[in-house]
Amino acid sequence: MTTASPRFSSPQRDDERDFARDTALAREMDRPEQVLEAILDPRRRGSLYPFLHRLRALAPAHRTEALSGKPTWVLTRHIDVRENLRNPDVRSDARGVDVFDVGPAGRHFVEMQRNTLLFLPPDKHDQVRALISKAFTPRSVEQRDGRIREVIHELLDRVEPKGRMDLVPDFAFLLPVIVICEMLGVPTEDLPRFYDWAHQSTARGEIGQVTERTIREGEEATLGYAAYFRELIEDHRRKPRRDLMSALIDARDEEGRGLSDEELVGSCYILLQAGHGTTQDLLGMGMLALLRHPDQLEFLRKHPSALPTAVEELLRYDTSVQISQRVADVPIELSGVRIPAGEVCVIFNGAVNRDPEVFHEPDKLDVRRNPNPHLSFGLGRHTCLGQSQARKELLEAFDILLERFPNMRLDETKPPAFRDSLFLRGLATLPVVF
Repeated sequence: MTTASPRFSSPQRDDERDFARDTALAREMDRPEQVLEAILDPRRRGSLYPFLHRLRALAPAHRTEALSGKPTWVLTRHIDVRENLRNPDVRSDARGVDVFDVGPAGRHFVEMQRNTLLFLPPDKHDQVRALISKAFTPRSVEQRDGRIREVIHELLDRVEPKGRMDLVPDFAFLLPVIVICEMLGVPTEDLPRFYDWAHQSTARGEIGQVTERTIREGEEATLGYAAYFRELIEDHRRKPRRDLMSALIDARDEEGRGLSDEELVGSCYILLQAGHGTTQDLLGMGMLALLRHPDQLEFLRKHPSALPTAVEELLRYDTSVQISQRVADVPIELSGVRIPAGEVCVIFNGAVNRDPEVFHEPDKLDVRRNPNPHLSFGLGRHTCLGQSQARKELLEAFDILLERFPNMRLDETKPPAFRDSLFLRGLATLPVVF
Protein backbone atom coordinates (compact mmCIF):
# COMPACT_ATOMS: atom_id res chain seq x y z
CA MET A 1 0.00 0.00 0.00
CA THR A 2 1.44 3.39 -0.96
CA THR A 3 1.20 6.53 1.11
CA ALA A 4 0.03 9.69 -0.62
CA SER A 5 2.48 12.53 -0.88
CA PRO A 6 1.61 15.32 1.57
CA ARG A 7 1.54 17.86 -1.26
CA PHE A 8 -1.27 15.98 -3.00
CA SER A 9 -2.97 14.31 -0.07
CA SER A 10 -5.93 16.69 -0.33
CA PRO A 11 -6.18 18.42 -3.74
CA GLN A 12 -9.24 20.37 -2.65
CA ARG A 13 -7.60 21.66 0.52
CA ASP A 14 -4.43 22.62 -1.36
CA ASP A 15 -6.49 24.48 -3.95
CA GLU A 16 -8.46 26.36 -1.28
CA ARG A 17 -5.26 27.31 0.54
CA ASP A 18 -3.67 28.70 -2.62
CA PHE A 19 -6.86 30.61 -3.46
CA ALA A 20 -6.95 32.18 0.01
CA ARG A 21 -3.29 33.20 -0.28
CA ASP A 22 -3.79 34.85 -3.66
CA THR A 23 -7.00 36.55 -2.51
CA ALA A 24 -5.09 38.15 0.35
CA LEU A 25 -2.36 39.26 -2.05
CA ALA A 26 -4.87 40.72 -4.52
CA ARG A 27 -6.67 42.69 -1.81
CA GLU A 28 -3.42 44.49 -1.02
CA MET A 29 -3.41 45.95 -4.54
CA ASP A 30 -5.13 49.33 -4.83
CA ARG A 31 -4.43 50.29 -8.46
CA PRO A 32 -6.15 48.66 -11.47
CA GLU A 33 -2.92 48.68 -13.48
CA GLN A 34 -1.16 46.82 -10.68
CA VAL A 35 -3.87 44.16 -10.70
CA LEU A 36 -3.81 43.96 -14.49
CA GLU A 37 -0.05 43.40 -14.37
CA ALA A 38 -0.64 40.43 -12.05
CA ILE A 39 -3.33 39.04 -14.37
CA LEU A 40 -0.97 39.24 -17.34
CA ASP A 41 1.87 37.54 -15.42
CA PRO A 42 2.23 34.02 -16.91
CA ARG A 43 3.42 32.73 -13.53
CA ARG A 44 -0.11 33.24 -12.19
CA ARG A 45 -1.97 31.09 -14.71
CA GLY A 46 -3.12 28.68 -12.00
CA SER A 47 -4.31 31.47 -9.70
CA LEU A 48 -6.14 33.89 -11.95
CA TYR A 49 -9.50 34.47 -10.30
CA PRO A 50 -8.59 36.39 -7.12
CA PHE A 51 -7.02 39.06 -9.32
CA LEU A 52 -10.02 39.17 -11.66
CA HIS A 53 -12.23 39.72 -8.60
CA ARG A 54 -9.98 42.55 -7.47
CA LEU A 55 -9.98 44.26 -10.87
CA ARG A 56 -13.78 44.10 -11.00
CA ALA A 57 -14.00 45.64 -7.53
CA LEU A 58 -11.58 48.48 -8.35
CA ALA A 59 -12.60 49.33 -11.93
CA PRO A 60 -15.23 47.17 -13.67
CA ALA A 61 -14.74 49.19 -16.86
CA HIS A 62 -11.04 50.07 -17.00
CA ARG A 63 -9.22 51.94 -19.78
CA THR A 64 -5.65 50.80 -20.35
CA GLU A 65 -2.88 50.67 -22.93
CA ALA A 66 -1.15 47.72 -21.25
CA LEU A 67 -2.74 45.13 -23.53
CA SER A 68 -1.83 46.43 -26.97
CA GLY A 69 -0.23 49.86 -26.59
CA LYS A 70 -3.52 51.41 -27.73
CA PRO A 71 -6.54 52.53 -25.69
CA THR A 72 -8.47 49.40 -24.70
CA TRP A 73 -11.34 48.95 -22.26
CA VAL A 74 -11.28 45.93 -19.95
CA LEU A 75 -14.77 44.80 -18.88
CA THR A 76 -15.34 42.47 -15.91
CA ARG A 77 -19.01 42.83 -14.80
CA HIS A 78 -21.66 40.39 -15.97
CA ILE A 79 -24.33 43.07 -16.53
CA ASP A 80 -21.95 45.28 -18.54
CA VAL A 81 -20.86 42.43 -20.77
CA ARG A 82 -24.40 41.14 -21.25
CA GLU A 83 -25.53 44.59 -22.40
CA ASN A 84 -22.42 44.96 -24.54
CA LEU A 85 -22.92 41.65 -26.35
CA ARG A 86 -26.62 42.24 -26.98
CA ASN A 87 -26.13 45.75 -28.35
CA PRO A 88 -26.56 45.68 -32.17
CA ASP A 89 -24.04 48.53 -32.45
CA VAL A 90 -21.34 46.40 -30.80
CA ARG A 91 -19.59 43.84 -32.95
CA SER A 92 -16.47 41.83 -33.53
CA ASP A 93 -14.74 42.92 -36.73
CA ALA A 94 -11.30 43.76 -38.11
CA ARG A 95 -10.79 46.52 -35.54
CA GLY A 96 -10.49 43.86 -32.84
CA VAL A 97 -7.39 42.50 -34.57
CA ASP A 98 -5.46 45.60 -33.46
CA VAL A 99 -4.69 43.98 -30.11
CA PHE A 100 -2.54 41.40 -31.96
CA ASP A 101 -0.65 43.88 -34.12
CA VAL A 102 3.04 44.00 -33.22
CA GLY A 103 4.24 45.47 -36.51
CA PRO A 104 5.77 43.90 -39.64
CA ALA A 105 7.39 41.00 -37.75
CA GLY A 106 3.97 39.55 -37.01
CA ARG A 107 2.00 40.57 -40.10
CA HIS A 108 1.09 37.09 -41.38
CA PHE A 109 -0.65 36.17 -38.13
CA VAL A 110 -2.57 39.45 -38.11
CA GLU A 111 -3.67 39.04 -41.74
CA MET A 112 -4.83 35.48 -41.02
CA GLN A 113 -6.96 36.76 -38.14
CA ARG A 114 -8.57 39.39 -40.38
CA ASN A 115 -9.85 36.57 -42.59
CA THR A 116 -11.35 34.46 -39.83
CA LEU A 117 -15.03 34.46 -38.91
CA LEU A 118 -14.21 36.34 -35.71
CA PHE A 119 -13.08 39.48 -37.54
CA LEU A 120 -14.75 39.50 -40.97
CA PRO A 121 -16.78 42.54 -42.10
CA PRO A 122 -20.48 42.25 -41.16
CA ASP A 123 -21.81 41.19 -44.60
CA LYS A 124 -19.09 38.59 -45.10
CA HIS A 125 -19.40 37.43 -41.50
CA ASP A 126 -23.12 36.77 -41.92
CA GLN A 127 -22.54 34.84 -45.17
CA VAL A 128 -19.86 32.57 -43.72
CA ARG A 129 -21.64 32.14 -40.41
CA ALA A 130 -24.89 31.10 -42.11
CA LEU A 131 -23.03 28.44 -44.06
CA ILE A 132 -20.97 27.04 -41.21
CA SER A 133 -23.88 27.07 -38.77
CA LYS A 134 -25.60 24.28 -40.72
CA ALA A 135 -22.86 21.90 -39.57
CA PHE A 136 -23.31 22.85 -35.92
CA THR A 137 -27.07 22.80 -35.41
CA PRO A 138 -28.21 20.62 -32.48
CA ARG A 139 -29.67 18.14 -34.98
CA SER A 140 -26.41 17.91 -36.96
CA VAL A 141 -24.42 17.45 -33.76
CA GLU A 142 -26.81 14.76 -32.54
CA GLN A 143 -26.24 12.84 -35.76
CA ARG A 144 -22.53 12.72 -34.92
CA ASP A 145 -23.15 11.43 -31.39
CA GLY A 146 -22.32 7.83 -32.29
CA ARG A 147 -19.02 8.82 -33.88
CA ILE A 148 -18.08 11.01 -30.90
CA ARG A 149 -18.64 8.12 -28.48
CA GLU A 150 -16.73 5.79 -30.78
CA VAL A 151 -13.69 8.11 -30.81
CA ILE A 152 -13.81 8.45 -27.02
CA HIS A 153 -13.77 4.68 -26.51
CA GLU A 154 -10.96 4.24 -29.07
CA LEU A 155 -8.79 6.78 -27.25
CA LEU A 156 -9.46 5.26 -23.83
CA ASP A 157 -8.80 1.76 -25.15
CA ARG A 158 -5.25 2.89 -25.95
CA VAL A 159 -4.45 4.04 -22.42
CA GLU A 160 -6.50 1.67 -20.26
CA PRO A 161 -3.87 -1.14 -20.17
CA LYS A 162 -1.31 1.34 -18.80
CA GLY A 163 -3.48 2.38 -15.86
CA ARG A 164 -2.46 6.01 -16.33
CA MET A 165 -2.39 8.81 -18.90
CA ASP A 166 -1.69 12.47 -19.34
CA LEU A 167 -5.27 13.47 -20.00
CA VAL A 168 -4.36 16.54 -22.09
CA PRO A 169 -2.29 15.08 -24.97
CA ASP A 170 -3.62 11.52 -24.68
CA PHE A 171 -7.31 12.39 -24.69
CA ALA A 172 -8.46 16.03 -24.42
CA PHE A 173 -6.46 17.18 -27.47
CA LEU A 174 -7.24 14.19 -29.67
CA LEU A 175 -11.01 13.87 -29.19
CA PRO A 176 -12.12 17.27 -30.54
CA VAL A 177 -9.39 17.52 -33.17
CA ILE A 178 -10.30 14.14 -34.68
CA VAL A 179 -13.99 15.10 -34.79
CA ILE A 180 -13.42 18.53 -36.37
CA CYS A 181 -10.92 17.14 -38.88
CA GLU A 182 -13.46 14.57 -40.05
CA MET A 183 -16.13 17.27 -40.37
CA LEU A 184 -13.85 19.64 -42.25
CA GLY A 185 -12.29 17.04 -44.54
CA VAL A 186 -8.79 17.11 -43.08
CA PRO A 187 -6.98 13.72 -43.05
CA THR A 188 -6.52 12.64 -39.44
CA GLU A 189 -3.11 11.20 -40.29
CA ASP A 190 -1.95 14.82 -40.61
CA LEU A 191 -2.65 15.49 -36.90
CA PRO A 192 1.04 15.43 -35.86
CA ARG A 193 1.63 18.39 -38.17
CA PHE A 194 -0.99 20.47 -36.36
CA TYR A 195 0.12 19.86 -32.80
CA ASP A 196 2.97 22.38 -32.77
CA TRP A 197 1.14 24.82 -35.04
CA ALA A 198 -1.88 24.81 -32.74
CA HIS A 199 0.13 25.62 -29.64
CA GLN A 200 2.34 28.18 -31.38
CA SER A 201 -0.73 29.95 -32.78
CA THR A 202 -2.37 29.97 -29.35
CA ALA A 203 0.76 31.46 -27.79
CA ARG A 204 0.92 34.14 -30.48
CA GLY A 205 -2.65 35.12 -29.68
CA GLU A 206 -1.75 36.23 -26.19
CA ILE A 207 -2.35 39.87 -25.35
CA GLY A 208 0.29 42.08 -23.78
CA GLN A 209 3.00 39.45 -23.36
CA VAL A 210 4.25 38.26 -26.74
CA THR A 211 7.99 37.79 -27.15
CA GLU A 212 10.26 37.71 -30.17
CA ARG A 213 10.11 33.93 -30.01
CA THR A 214 6.31 33.70 -29.88
CA ILE A 215 6.04 36.19 -32.74
CA ARG A 216 8.50 34.19 -34.86
CA GLU A 217 6.85 30.85 -34.07
CA GLY A 218 3.43 32.36 -34.64
CA GLU A 219 4.51 33.43 -38.13
CA GLU A 220 5.88 29.96 -38.83
CA ALA A 221 2.65 28.34 -37.67
CA THR A 222 0.53 30.76 -39.69
CA LEU A 223 2.52 30.14 -42.87
CA GLY A 224 2.42 26.39 -42.22
CA TYR A 225 -1.35 26.40 -41.79
CA ALA A 226 -1.83 28.63 -44.85
CA ALA A 227 0.28 26.47 -47.17
CA TYR A 228 -1.36 23.29 -45.92
CA PHE A 229 -4.91 24.56 -46.34
CA ARG A 230 -4.25 26.06 -49.79
CA GLU A 231 -3.06 22.66 -50.96
CA LEU A 232 -6.05 20.89 -49.39
CA ILE A 233 -8.51 23.44 -50.80
CA GLU A 234 -7.14 22.91 -54.31
CA ASP A 235 -7.48 19.16 -53.86
CA HIS A 236 -11.12 19.62 -52.80
CA ARG A 237 -11.76 21.79 -55.85
CA ARG A 238 -10.49 19.00 -58.07
CA LYS A 239 -12.32 16.27 -56.14
CA PRO A 240 -15.28 17.70 -54.18
CA ARG A 241 -16.40 15.78 -51.08
CA ARG A 242 -19.41 15.88 -48.82
CA ASP A 243 -17.63 17.79 -46.09
CA LEU A 244 -17.48 21.31 -44.70
CA MET A 245 -14.47 22.37 -46.74
CA SER A 246 -16.22 21.59 -50.02
CA ALA A 247 -19.30 23.43 -48.80
CA LEU A 248 -17.18 26.51 -48.06
CA ILE A 249 -15.61 26.35 -51.51
CA ASP A 250 -19.03 26.15 -53.17
CA ALA A 251 -20.63 28.90 -51.06
CA ARG A 252 -22.01 31.91 -52.93
CA ASP A 253 -23.79 35.03 -51.76
CA GLU A 254 -26.89 36.51 -53.41
CA GLU A 255 -24.73 38.13 -56.07
CA GLY A 256 -22.90 34.90 -56.83
CA ARG A 257 -19.66 35.82 -55.07
CA GLY A 258 -17.73 33.13 -53.31
CA LEU A 259 -15.08 33.29 -50.62
CA SER A 260 -11.59 34.40 -51.62
CA ASP A 261 -8.71 32.00 -51.12
CA GLU A 262 -7.61 34.06 -48.11
CA GLU A 263 -11.10 33.84 -46.58
CA LEU A 264 -11.25 30.10 -47.25
CA VAL A 265 -7.90 29.58 -45.55
CA GLY A 266 -8.95 31.78 -42.64
CA SER A 267 -12.22 29.86 -42.24
CA CYS A 268 -10.47 26.48 -42.28
CA TYR A 269 -7.88 27.76 -39.82
CA ILE A 270 -10.39 29.05 -37.26
CA LEU A 271 -12.59 25.95 -37.58
CA LEU A 272 -9.66 23.69 -36.82
CA GLN A 273 -8.06 25.92 -34.22
CA ALA A 274 -11.24 26.87 -32.34
CA GLY A 275 -12.93 23.56 -33.03
CA HIS A 276 -10.48 21.63 -30.93
CA GLY A 277 -8.57 24.07 -28.72
CA THR A 278 -11.36 25.31 -26.49
CA THR A 279 -12.91 21.87 -26.01
CA GLN A 280 -9.49 20.45 -25.18
CA ASP A 281 -9.06 23.09 -22.50
CA LEU A 282 -12.56 22.67 -21.11
CA LEU A 283 -12.10 18.91 -20.86
CA GLY A 284 -8.79 19.23 -19.05
CA MET A 285 -9.81 22.01 -16.65
CA GLY A 286 -13.22 20.43 -16.05
CA MET A 287 -11.69 17.12 -15.05
CA LEU A 288 -9.13 18.87 -12.85
CA ALA A 289 -11.94 20.77 -11.10
CA LEU A 290 -13.81 17.53 -10.44
CA LEU A 291 -10.71 15.72 -9.17
CA ARG A 292 -10.03 18.63 -6.81
CA HIS A 293 -13.63 18.45 -5.54
CA PRO A 294 -14.21 14.78 -4.75
CA ASP A 295 -17.64 15.46 -3.24
CA GLN A 296 -18.84 16.84 -6.58
CA LEU A 297 -17.22 14.00 -8.49
CA GLU A 298 -18.83 11.40 -6.24
CA PHE A 299 -22.23 13.03 -6.70
CA LEU A 300 -21.91 12.74 -10.49
CA ARG A 301 -20.82 9.12 -10.28
CA LYS A 302 -23.97 8.37 -8.32
CA HIS A 303 -26.21 10.66 -10.40
CA PRO A 304 -24.97 10.65 -14.03
CA SER A 305 -28.26 12.22 -15.10
CA ALA A 306 -26.94 15.45 -13.55
CA LEU A 307 -24.10 15.66 -16.09
CA PRO A 308 -25.78 18.23 -18.40
CA THR A 309 -26.11 20.64 -15.47
CA ALA A 310 -22.58 19.81 -14.37
CA VAL A 311 -21.18 20.63 -17.82
CA GLU A 312 -22.71 24.12 -17.61
CA GLU A 313 -21.10 24.62 -14.21
CA LEU A 314 -17.71 23.45 -15.46
CA LEU A 315 -18.03 25.88 -18.38
CA ARG A 316 -18.69 28.68 -15.89
CA TYR A 317 -16.19 27.67 -13.23
CA ASP A 318 -13.09 27.68 -15.40
CA THR A 319 -13.67 28.69 -18.99
CA SER A 320 -11.18 28.38 -21.81
CA VAL A 321 -11.80 31.61 -23.76
CA GLN A 322 -10.83 34.12 -21.10
CA ILE A 323 -10.75 37.10 -23.47
CA SER A 324 -13.13 38.31 -26.17
CA GLN A 325 -12.97 41.56 -28.16
CA ARG A 326 -15.79 43.84 -29.25
CA VAL A 327 -15.92 47.33 -30.78
CA ALA A 328 -18.87 49.74 -30.63
CA ASP A 329 -19.84 51.92 -33.58
CA VAL A 330 -21.39 54.43 -31.20
CA PRO A 331 -20.41 55.66 -27.73
CA ILE A 332 -21.70 53.38 -24.97
CA GLU A 333 -21.93 53.82 -21.21
CA LEU A 334 -21.04 50.96 -18.86
CA SER A 335 -20.49 51.06 -15.10
CA GLY A 336 -20.84 54.84 -15.12
CA VAL A 337 -18.11 55.48 -17.68
CA ARG A 338 -18.47 56.53 -21.31
CA ILE A 339 -16.61 54.41 -23.87
CA PRO A 340 -15.94 56.30 -27.11
CA ALA A 341 -17.00 54.83 -30.44
CA GLY A 342 -14.31 52.75 -32.11
CA GLU A 343 -12.29 51.85 -29.02
CA VAL A 344 -11.79 48.12 -28.44
CA CYS A 345 -13.49 46.48 -25.47
CA VAL A 346 -11.71 43.43 -24.06
CA ILE A 347 -14.03 41.17 -22.08
CA PHE A 348 -12.50 39.12 -19.28
CA ASN A 349 -14.88 36.17 -19.42
CA GLY A 350 -13.51 34.53 -16.29
CA ALA A 351 -14.39 37.60 -14.25
CA VAL A 352 -17.85 37.77 -15.81
CA ASN A 353 -18.58 34.12 -15.01
CA ARG A 354 -17.65 34.61 -11.36
CA ASP A 355 -19.47 37.88 -10.76
CA PRO A 356 -20.97 37.66 -7.23
CA GLU A 357 -23.81 39.93 -8.32
CA VAL A 358 -25.07 37.08 -10.51
CA PHE A 359 -23.63 33.85 -9.08
CA HIS A 360 -24.06 32.82 -5.44
CA GLU A 361 -20.69 31.75 -4.00
CA PRO A 362 -19.07 32.19 -7.42
CA ASP A 363 -15.78 30.54 -6.46
CA LYS A 364 -17.52 27.37 -5.35
CA LEU A 365 -17.90 24.46 -7.77
CA ASP A 366 -21.52 23.34 -7.62
CA VAL A 367 -22.46 20.79 -10.29
CA ARG A 368 -26.14 21.27 -9.35
CA ARG A 369 -26.08 25.05 -9.94
CA ASN A 370 -29.26 26.10 -11.72
CA PRO A 371 -29.92 28.56 -13.27
CA ASN A 372 -26.45 29.20 -14.62
CA PRO A 373 -26.35 32.25 -16.95
CA HIS A 374 -22.64 32.00 -17.76
CA LEU A 375 -21.38 33.70 -20.91
CA SER A 376 -18.67 31.22 -21.87
CA PHE A 377 -20.04 30.93 -25.40
CA GLY A 378 -20.77 34.63 -25.78
CA LEU A 379 -24.11 36.20 -26.65
CA GLY A 380 -25.79 37.87 -29.59
CA ARG A 381 -24.68 37.76 -33.21
CA HIS A 382 -21.23 36.43 -32.31
CA THR A 383 -22.37 33.56 -30.09
CA CYS A 384 -20.03 30.60 -30.50
CA LEU A 385 -21.15 28.53 -33.48
CA GLY A 386 -19.70 25.35 -32.05
CA GLN A 387 -21.37 25.46 -28.66
CA SER A 388 -23.70 22.52 -29.36
CA GLN A 389 -20.76 20.45 -30.55
CA ALA A 390 -18.63 21.42 -27.55
CA ARG A 391 -21.41 20.59 -25.10
CA LYS A 392 -21.97 17.21 -26.74
CA GLU A 393 -18.26 16.31 -26.69
CA LEU A 394 -17.91 17.40 -23.06
CA LEU A 395 -21.04 15.55 -21.96
CA GLU A 396 -20.05 12.30 -23.65
CA ALA A 397 -16.43 12.54 -22.54
CA PHE A 398 -17.23 13.07 -18.85
CA ASP A 399 -19.94 10.40 -18.96
CA ILE A 400 -17.63 7.75 -20.40
CA LEU A 401 -14.60 8.74 -18.32
CA LEU A 402 -16.58 8.46 -15.09
CA GLU A 403 -18.06 5.13 -16.17
CA ARG A 404 -14.86 3.48 -17.40
CA PHE A 405 -12.46 4.89 -14.80
CA PRO A 406 -14.43 5.19 -11.53
CA ASN A 407 -11.20 5.34 -9.51
CA MET A 408 -9.48 8.05 -11.54
CA ARG A 409 -7.36 10.38 -9.42
CA LEU A 410 -4.52 12.84 -9.82
CA ASP A 411 -1.06 11.34 -10.24
CA GLU A 412 0.62 12.25 -6.94
CA THR A 413 4.09 12.21 -8.53
CA LYS A 414 3.33 14.66 -11.35
CA PRO A 415 1.35 17.82 -10.59
CA PRO A 416 -0.88 19.32 -13.31
CA ALA A 417 0.43 22.42 -15.03
CA PHE A 418 -1.26 25.31 -16.83
CA ARG A 419 -0.01 26.65 -20.15
CA ASP A 420 1.48 30.12 -20.23
CA SER A 421 -1.71 31.38 -21.82
CA LEU A 422 -4.32 33.88 -20.70
CA PHE A 423 -6.33 34.36 -23.90
CA LEU A 424 -7.09 30.63 -24.10
CA ARG A 425 -6.71 29.28 -20.58
CA GLY A 426 -5.85 25.61 -20.40
CA LEU A 427 -3.66 22.88 -19.02
CA ALA A 428 -0.40 21.73 -20.54
CA THR A 429 -0.49 18.48 -18.58
CA LEU A 430 -2.93 16.59 -16.37
CA PRO A 431 -1.39 13.25 -15.32
CA VAL A 432 -3.97 10.87 -13.85
CA VAL A 433 -4.02 7.25 -12.71
CA PHE A 434 -6.96 4.88 -12.71
